[in-house]
Parts: sequence; C-alpha cells; structure tokens
Amino acid sequence: MVFLLFYFVLFLVLIAQGTHVAGEVKTPLGTLPEEVGQNPVAAARWGILLIVVGFFGALMGLLGFSVPGAAALRPALFGLGAATMAAYGLWVIFVGRKPEFMGKAAVEDHGHH
Repeated sequence: MVFLLFYFVLFLVLIAQGTHVAGEVKTPLGTLPEEVGQNPVAAARWGILLIVVGFFGALMGLLGFSVPGAAALRPALFGLGAATMAAYGLWVIFVGRKPEFMGKAAVEDHGHH
C-alpha cells in the first residue's frame, strides 16, 4: 500500500513538472536571470514527455485496481517514471540551462597603465 502512495506521487510530480516546464516556454516566471536561458524547443519537448509519461503511469495505476494485468505492470512503470524524472533532472542540471553572457564588460579601461 505504501508503494502505491509513492507510485501516484511520482506520476503527479511528473505531470506538474511537465506542465511547468512546457508553460514556462510561453510565459516565463522570471525566476532565473535573463542570462540563464533554455532552449525553448527542447524544454517544450521535455514538458510534453513528462506530461505523457505522468498521465500514462497514473492511468495504468488506476486501471490496475480493476485489471490484475495492469497491476502487475506498476513496478515497471514506476521504474520508467523514476528513470524519466532522473533523465529530466540531469538534462536540467547539465544541458538545459546554460549561461550566455551577451553584455559587454563592466569596465572598458582598467587604468593599469
């Protein structure tokens, strides 16, 4: 029974995170400086993937209450959801947001000579 709690929480987090990342492309929340941008196409694709995996896992989890075959798939789907969340986390940390400094130097003349 505790497994089901973690199972459904994981897929609800995937849905919430997917809607956040997909929506942030169109309407940024302004939580990051302008220099730290993200690729909007890749972010939208990640958002759609997270939403699809989240809804699929939640639907199969609910279906498992009436269909024994679907209940047997829950551990594998939990692993798929956890792997998807881990891959998304690695993308965010290492690839998704890269600082791009487009401004000029703060001081042109350093006054050394």
